[in-house]
Amino acid sequence: MSSSTESATPNSTDDLDNANGESSRRLPKKKTRAEKLGRSTVMLLRRIHLYSGIFMFPWVLMYGFSGWMFNHPRMFTADEVTTYHAADLDDGLLTDLTSAEKTAAAVVEQINLQSSESQGPKLRITDDRRPLFSGHLEYNVNTPTAKHQLAVNPVTGDGEVRTTLVDAETDDAADDKPDPLAEVYRVEIQPNVSADIQRQIPEVLDQLGLPSNRASLGYRKLSVVFSAEADGIPCIVSYNLADGSVNSVREDDRPQLTKKAFLQRMHLGRIYTPVVEIRWLWALLVDAMFVSMVFWGCSGLLMWWQIKRTRWLGMGLLATSILLATFVGLGMHDQMTSTGPPKKIPAKQTTVTDVSGKSD
Repeated sequence: MSSSTESATPNSTDDLDNANGESSRRLPKKKTRAEKLGRSTVMLLRRIHLYSGIFMFPWVLMYGFSGWMFNHPRMFTADEVTTYHAADLDDGLLTDLTSAEKTAAAVVEQINLQSSESQGPKLRITDDRRPLFSGHLEYNVNTPTAKHQLAVNPVTGDGEVRTTLVDAETDDAADDKPDPLAEVYRVEIQPNVSADIQRQIPEVLDQLGLPSNRASLGYRKLSVVFSAEADGIPCIVSYNLADGSVNSVREDDRPQLTKKAFLQRMHLGRIYTPVVEIRWLWALLVDAMFVSMVFWGCSGLLMWWQIKRTRWLGMGLLATSILLATFVGLGMHDQMTSTGPPKKIPAKQTTVTDVSGKSD
């Protein structure tokens, strides 16, 4: 008994020091102020990341669905949808279609024919870009009982018919509330803030020390919108200060927007208005959405990097995404710059050449 008791008791100061050292190693390491600040910053970023995702939820849904509808513009636009394959049609309808190659050859032949008359350049097709159809083929057919919108694939002839049934009673009811200002198309007013500013722009540039010349109106035009009564009928009147055009709608007969059209117009809504109103607030929220999305992406990368076991997989996914975005971006830029601005066609008759080489 005595021997076991003695062995359990430290016999020297060295034994006491060793025991104290082991207990001190088990204590947590005291963090520096920088480490505490870094951890607090990361926790703050995580919380902002979380709440920004919650904030963006309805906006992501709106932009996602409206963007999807832009990519599929015919969705939700008809009462009936009929799809067909050209091979199933009788009498070979839509099966013997002119190819893009033959169409391009006919275009070159016609251009060379006109160039030879005016001593212009001779055109030939190269192998740098294979002839492809660009754009879409859509046709509208109106009948007393229905309106058809046809989308046809110019390569296969396959297509889709979207039919909207016509309700004659609804059309007659719409005529029961005519626009009281329907016969007012354009008026001139003085003073006109748009014209007044346009006249003073050259002087403004002179005073700013910038090259000056006559000012022309830009793409966006200024309008004034107000409520009014036309023979006792409440209306909303819009006046375009650029061209003097007048537009009006009755308060009790406003244009109807489908859910699809509403979402698409919301998607395209942009730019701050001159005064604070609902469209100004919408523009502010769009900017807030932009800031939130950029932060969400950057903070997501930071949070991913902190999880070591996911770094390699994440780097592969990130590299793939960057390469795909670059490839698609360059390809879309090439597509968007492959067509020049429209030319003004002179008022003279031109010959028409079909793909067989015959001229009319």
